[in-house]
Amino acid sequence: MDKFQRIFAAIDFSSGSDEALRQAHERALSTWAKLAVCHIVPNELRSHLLFPHISRIASLNDPFELERVAETASARVMEVTGRTQAEFDLIVDEGTPYAAILTHAEKWLADLIVAGSHGAAASAAGLRLGSVANKITQYAHCAVLIARPCRGTGGIVAGTDFSDPALPALRAAAVEARRTKGDLTIVHSLDLVWPAAGVASMALGGSPFNISDEQVRTLEDLARQRLDDALKQLHIQGQAFVTRGPAEIALIETAAHLKADLLVVGTVGRTGLRRLLLGSVAGTVVTEAPCSVLMVRRHPG
Repeated sequence: MDKFQRIFAAIDFSSGSDEALRQAHERALSTWAKLAVCHIVPNELRSHLLFPHISRIASLNDPFELERVAETASARVMEVTGRTQAEFDLIVDEGTPYAAILTHAEKWLADLIVAGSHGAAASAAGLRLGSVANKITQYAHCAVLIARPCRGTGGIVAGTDFSDPALPALRAAAVEARRTKGDLTIVHSLDLVWPAAGVASMALGGSPFNISDEQVRTLEDLARQRLDDALKQLHIQGQAFVTRGPAEIALIETAAHLKADLLVVGTVGRTGLRRLLLGSVAGTVVTEAPCSVLMVRRHPG
């Protein structure tokens, strides 16, 4: 995977979106990528109280309202990034925020969407991941970066289960490590007890599904060898960690232990059953991680 060349930052004037804007700017600057900044005025904030089907722009007969919002957004971008107006594309619109963000990102041909982990509403509610950011991770057509404040270590953690959907995430993590000169750690977790298998075996009078210590050590050695092979194939130095337990917990705990600045995960597609992959591992990581999370998609076909 090459470096991202069209970076699309979603902002809402919250501290979380300022962090997203800073990270989008830094990434674009380091790779000479184009940067677009998008602010969506929520429909619910613009509704006429008595006639909700009429937007506030129409009811106030003020065609310059969005223009004033655009001026405010442009000033915020220049303040946070130091860029001039000519150095970024600005998109301001009204609508349902997540849907409008995704629509404009796809039209702009973005290959990376950057959003804060929570906006103003989510911060006030004390949510770990805002509803807009959550929807963006679920339905985006491209890679998504959920930005959280960096710790300054430069550490990068990526997870793999050795499946095809995990390959783009490993490649993206290697690209990030080269770009930032950060330390790369790739993780594989052995989930040794499959709950469904345990329940089924006990229902038939057997013992829960498990394996011997010797078999576990053999699996760990094999996994460690595969991780070392993956690092060689990526032509990059890094650490290989083999852990035990659910993958999402292993990734979050490893990132926390290493004080990583970025955690990279992979997922497949954006609709239907394939989104279940996101819900099982990547979704938990995006919500609970102590650092920024880069979610890389592998589109089938």
